[in-house]
Amino acid sequence: MNTMLATAFVLGVAGSAHCVGMCGPIALAVPSPRNTFGSRLTSSLLLNTGRLMSYAFLGAAIGVFGAGMRLAGLQQVVSMAAGVLLLLTVMLPGLLERWSPTGRIAMVIGRLRHLLARNLARTAPETLFFTGVLNGLLPCGLVYAALIGTSAMSSPLEGSVFMALFALGTWPTLIALRMSAGLVGARVRERLRSISPLLVTLVAVLMILRGMELGIPYVSPAAAITPVEVTACH
Repeated sequence: MNTMLATAFVLGVAGSAHCVGMCGPIALAVPSPRNTFGSRLTSSLLLNTGRLMSYAFLGAAIGVFGAGMRLAGLQQVVSMAAGVLLLLTVMLPGLLERWSPTGRIAMVIGRLRHLLARNLARTAPETLFFTGVLNGLLPCGLVYAALIGTSAMSSPLEGSVFMALFALGTWPTLIALRMSAGLVGARVRERLRSISPLLVTLVAVLMILRGMELGIPYVSPAAAITPVEVTACH
């Protein structure tokens, strides 16, 4: 489990280049209350904390699914299936971005974007936090990939921690981008973009191994053996 959680953080770091393209414009569009280093840093932390809270909430929701699969004895199957799906996203880049929500989901996303647009020019602390929350709820292929990984967690708490660590992994690049765009150069973004598929592949392989229960400590632990109660007949 520790291996999977650590990988969630590294996945966030490697996916930062994607975040610069998706969340970067929003981060740059939100003004700071004052043009000082401390004010920019505080507003950046508020925005990213709000986004982290959204990811943690989504992770907890997926963790409920994982807990249900565990009770049904299907968590290993879910883990391997999720790993295979992640591998497909690496072999078919943009697969998750091609999903276009329709119906009620599209209507909800439209309202989220409308709320986000209304809050972009506001700089009160609670508004900055709320803007981050809304940003975290918008569609994102990288977040979908992380949520697929979360499906292998066995409880809402573990799912929430997985997604929170993933969010923390994206913080350095996005905060540096907001503090000063020059801190995140094209070379850095390209390097992060090049290693992102490798990290997604690593998560996928770990999930498949975890589902196979090969008895490898931390990576693929064996299934716990439940002792059978023997009733003596008299």
